[in-house]
Order: sequence, then C-alpha cells, then structure tokens
Amino acid sequence: MIALIKSLPKPVRRNFVPAPNYAEAFLGRVTPLELPLLDSLEREFRRMTGTTIDREDWNWDQVPDHLKVSFRVVDEKNRKLQEGRSLTALKEALKGKVQETLSAVADDGIEQSGLHIWSFGQLPESYEQKRGNYKVKAWPALVDERDSVAIKLFDNPQEQQQMMWRGLRRLLLLNIPSPIKYLHEKLPNKAKLGLYFNPYGKVLDLIDDCISCGVDKLINEAGRPGLDGRGVWPTARKSPRRAERYRGRDC
Repeated sequence: MIALIKSLPKPVRRNFVPAPNYAEAFLGRVTPLELPLLDSLEREFRRMTGTTIDREDWNWDQVPDHLKVSFRVVDEKNRKLQEGRSLTALKEALKGKVQETLSAVADDGIEQSGLHIWSFGQLPESYEQKRGNYKVKAWPALVDERDSVAIKLFDNPQEQQQMMWRGLRRLLLLNIPSPIKYLHEKLPNKAKLGLYFNPYGKVLDLIDDCISCGVDKLINEAGRPGLDGRGVWPTARKSPRRAERYRGRDC
C-alpha cells in the first residue's frame, strides 16, 4: 500500500505524506472486498483530504513485483497450469481448458444439442461437481446453433445470461412461422421497392433483424430468460398469434 501511494505523481503524492500513516489510516477505514482496491483508495483518500486522484495517476510500474498479486492456476493434482499477474489474461489463456473441464464433469444428459423445443425440463441455475480436491461450479444455458439450440455449461453467470437470451430467442424463432412468405404476398410493390433500397444491407438480413427485435421484445416483456421454461416460452408455444404479432412489429 505504501509503495502504491509513493507511485503517485509528486504534485498529488504530497497530499498523502507520510505515506505509511495514510496507508494505515486507509486500512483502518476500508471494508475488505467492498470495492476494487483503486476505487477504495480514491474514495477514502478523497474523504480524508478532499483530493481527487485520477485513475491514470497510479503507476503500477513503480510498485516492486514482489508486492504485486500473483495468480497460479493448478489442476486437480496440484500441478501448475498457468501463472501470472493478470487474472484477465489467465482467464483468456485457459478459456478452452475451462470449457473442456466443464464438459468433462457434466452429468450424462445435462449438455445436449439438436434441440428444437423446450423438451428438457428445468435447467439448474448452477451446477457443482467435485473433481479431485476441488469443486467445479458451472452455469448452464441455451446456446444458439442457428438451426437448433444446445445446452452448454459456462464458467460465470454473466455469460450464462447472455447466452441464455440468444438461445431462447433462437428456440422461439424455430417455433414461430416465418413472416417472409406473407410479406412477399401481401406487401405492395412500392413497399417492396423501398425495402430493396434500404440503407441497412440485404433485404432478408433486415427482415431477420426486425424479427429478432420483435422476439427480443417478447422475451423482455415476459421477464429475463428463465431456466425453467416458464414465462416467454409457454407464451409463444400456447399463443402463437401473439408471438407472430411481435414479429410483425417495427423494431
């Protein structure tokens, strides 16, 4: 903490001397893990002195390496897989390995592919299984595979929600008749000509975007994508006219 304070530019640093005293005062005021470190430092030092510290004022290059956090990722046999000071870089480097592990620990049947209707019951919000000395936690979601959907496991709930929305959208699209034939038959020629000269690219791509937008609205009105099939899926399945009405609305 002292080294981090000393990394500040001199015009800013002079507001926090002696550095050891401010480091001690900060540690006595802050709630552990309440905020990221720099957010907490900036907030508490502003409260103590009225001085605002800009994020670019912190110079991590001046902090000795032995004082920086280092992360080591090990397997179930405690063998090192990767090590580094950037957690983000480690996650990216091991993303493929993580997905392999998630698939390996999945019970038979939890991961599926080639699905066209909600025929798989309720998905668990999260999934845990012991692997060696560790517990592997995963989050299942529907995944858009264009002509079908799949159930796959993800390593964080944020990606689960993102993929679940896209997967549910695809599942609905697969179960609602396409309006393209209707548009070809019913749209006046002047409207068709206007579509061909739209500034957004190919006509079919534009129509697909509008359809997806309508389905997104249906999902949004039914609440966030659920893991149990309640809400938007029964609405579209039992009331196709309502679902088709959304598909015909403007984006």
